Amino acid sequence: MKKLLIVGAGGIGSWLTSHLYELDRHSQLGGLSITVADDDTVDSKNLSYQNYGTEDITDYKVESLAARYGINGLVKKVVDKSDLDNYDCIISAVDNTSFRKLLFKEASNTQIYWIDLRSEGTSVAAFSKHKKNTVPRMLDTIPKEQENQSCQRAFELESGIVQNGNKIVAAIGAQYILNWLRGEINPPVFSAKF
Repeated sequence: MKKLLIVGAGGIGSWLTSHLYELDRHSQLGGLSITVADDDTVDSKNLSYQNYGTEDITDYKVESLAARYGINGLVKKVVDKSDLDNYDCIISAVDNTSFRKLLFKEASNTQIYWIDLRSEGTSVAAFSKHKKNTVPRMLDTIPKEQENQSCQRAFELESGIVQNGNKIVAAIGAQYILNWLRGEINPPVFSAKF
C-alpha cells in the first residue's frame, strides 16, 4: 500500500482531501493511505475559502478532515526530515517557505515523489518531482521576502473577495496524484492566471 502525506489542511489541502475522498469512493486510489498534517485550528475567517463549516470552528483542521473523510489526521507542523520518512509521496499544500525548502532538499534525492501546489487568488501553480525540477531551480521559485502567505490575497479577503484558485489547484493536485499512482509522468510545471 502506498502512503501519501499532505502537508497543510487549509485552502488547498482541505479541498484536495475532498477530491481524494471522491476518487477513493469510486475505487480510483488503489488503497492509498492518506495522512494530512497541520497544527492549525479552524477559525471563522477560514470559512469563506477553506473546506470547513461553522461546526468545525476551534477544532484542529486535520481532525475535522479525518472525521469527515476517513483519512489519518496528524496534528503536527512538519519541520524535520524525519517527518517525511515512511511516505511514498508528499504534497506541499502550505504557503510556507521553510517547509518547501525542506521538501525540495530532502525528498529530491530519495525515492519520495513530491508535488508542490500553490495558489494566490487567481494564480495557480503545480510543480512535481521531475529531472527538470532540480533543487536549485525549485529554491529559486520560492519568494525570498515572505515566510508565510495565503492562498488568497490579503487585500481581497479584507474586501470580502474570495477567489477560486485554491480549489482549482487542489483539483489539479488530485489529477497529479492519479497520474503518479498510475505510473504516468506529470509535467514538471503547470501554471495559470485566471
